[in-house]
Amino acid sequence: MWSNWSGNQQCSAPVLQPKGAAEIAAAIRSADCVRPVGTGHSFTPLVPGAGAVIAPQPDGDPVRVVEGSRVWLDANAPLHVLSEALAAKGLAFRNLGDINVQTLAGASSTATHGTGATLPCLAAEITGARLVDGTGEVQDVSAEDLPGVQVALGLLGVLTEVEMEVVPAYNLRRRTAIKPAEELIGQMEDRWASHRNYEFFLLPHAGRGVGISHDVTEDVPGKPPMDLDELGVAYLKATRHLKAWPGLRRGAIGLLAAVMSDEDYVGESWKVLSSTRRTRFNEMEYHLPPEVARDVLDEIEGLLARKHRDVWFPIEVRRTAGDTAWLSPFQGGGRVSVAVHMAAGQDYVAYFRDCEAVFRAAGGRPHWGKLHGLKRANLEALYPDLGKFDALRARFDPKDRFMSPALAELFAR
Repeated sequence: MWSNWSGNQQCSAPVLQPKGAAEIAAAIRSADCVRPVGTGHSFTPLVPGAGAVIAPQPDGDPVRVVEGSRVWLDANAPLHVLSEALAAKGLAFRNLGDINVQTLAGASSTATHGTGATLPCLAAEITGARLVDGTGEVQDVSAEDLPGVQVALGLLGVLTEVEMEVVPAYNLRRRTAIKPAEELIGQMEDRWASHRNYEFFLLPHAGRGVGISHDVTEDVPGKPPMDLDELGVAYLKATRHLKAWPGLRRGAIGLLAAVMSDEDYVGESWKVLSSTRRTRFNEMEYHLPPEVARDVLDEIEGLLARKHRDVWFPIEVRRTAGDTAWLSPFQGGGRVSVAVHMAAGQDYVAYFRDCEAVFRAAGGRPHWGKLHGLKRANLEALYPDLGKFDALRARFDPKDRFMSPALAELFAR
């Protein structure tokens, strides 16, 4: 049985692991409904209901061709494998998200992103692609069709190779600091303007948060500090037992803030940008017009205080530059991303429902790999090029082989 990373999505269909275009084509023809998967780091129901699950395996050298600032990569290799292979050639991804165990195909197809006001999501760096479509034929994607393929949720085919823009390898200085929540929210735009990468985490019921910046440096890499993230998460979980005493809970979290020291270290970009996530969780993330982000964060903090005292997972806030992909949440301009989490096994429905109402009222678009409640009518209002994507899907998958029940509620013609 296939299951995603958090365990909230499962599928009993057989899991096929083809390698190469011919095996992938045979897998696509094996069932009326097939769904491609990467490493299962999406939380949305993209897979349940499929007649077969296709988990394509990396095939040969992960870096195929290097032509200046553009490289052809194995789309089904994990990002950390690709990053290490690029580093060996003196190259690097321009930016990465906060985990790098996802496959390139899975991360780009869901518009996975990092943070940085001038840095787009991973899919926006794609300049060419090759895939096996719904008829089992290999397609070299044209420039005209590329904006539809960059973010496609596996609805057009199974990606085999991707051409991307990359940059010379670089080192980053990572600095973290615990600050009052009011300061983090009030200064977020200044921080995004003054740092290459910046994000912050708000600690629920604490009045504090953690700011994290990354800046390019010529300094040589040093020894990474001890990773205390998991210890901090476990401590925050323990403080929920103090929910009946808000002052005591705030004080307990304040003690954690006092114990956890600020960080300052240098490392290779791909090793610094991404983190290991051992505590499993479920997540909802919406991408918001920057001008409404502060009001949204204030509303979410109010929700936590009034209705959701069991929540202890931090709230993550990032910024991403705009792009032109038809289904990209960042199409048309940069956005501020706000992500809320609940530990795997906790009931997240009420908390996410209340947060989503705030996000949607503010004009937010959801992360395609994170939980949301949108339907077809919502997409039509949010994505002006949805009709173009529909037409492209009709060409690439005329028999709807990649259409799961949940995706049909969004994309059925």
